[in-house]
Amino acid sequence: MSALIVTKKEQVGYLRLNMPDTGNRVSQDVIVQIAGELRALGQDPALKAIVITGEGAHFCQGRDPGKPDPSAPAPTAVALRAGMMQPIIDVYRALREVRIPVIALVQGEAHGFGAALAASADITIASDDARFSFPELKSNMPPTLAMATIIDRVPVKALAWLVYTSTVINAAEAQRVGMVSTVAPLNDLERVAEDVIRHLVARDREALIGVKQFLAGARQRDFNGAAEFGANLLAVILSSSRK
Repeated sequence: MSALIVTKKEQVGYLRLNMPDTGNRVSQDVIVQIAGELRALGQDPALKAIVITGEGAHFCQGRDPGKPDPSAPAPTAVALRAGMMQPIIDVYRALREVRIPVIALVQGEAHGFGAALAASADITIASDDARFSFPELKSNMPPTLAMATIIDRVPVKALAWLVYTSTVINAAEAQRVGMVSTVAPLNDLERVAEDVIRHLVARDREALIGVKQFLAGARQRDFNGAAEFGANLLAVILSSSRK
């Protein structure tokens, strides 16, 4: 059974975590696969959106660190950086580098890497039973990579609270702090997602790309800089659509 299932349907790419028996906990190998598959889908000119889902009751309960080898020497900082941190960074970077919008559908639990993956999507649709947390500090491991990928989405005070206390929040609270776009009843989650997907597929691909580019490029600019950036993007998109 494949841990990651990738499909394409009607101008949409689907990436599904397929480890329901473990709450879709992801190993380092799967994390590497996620980054690669995101980039591969993003490079398909026929696609207008990518949807990330999790099979079973939970979206993703976090990372699966595997069983440590007690006889192995302690890894160096360089080895940890390359083997553990870099694959995670690659996923978060891929979510930004993919030019088309990425949608996450979240049901059940999304903790640690799962919470960061969900919140890093351009649009996050959560069921009303969804729960989010960053429990890493319970093991004295600051979740700095998860914090890095959502710090431009979640206010610093709220992020500090979530990380320091390892508080589990519901979907409505996650929407309030910026981790979730909208909340739907669990039984209605797929219908709400289909409505959003239908809306996106009806748009020109370059227009969708323009929105994502603006959101990424304008975050740290003042109004004048954002307006100039937006005007340049819009001019290019409009002129291209008329050729």
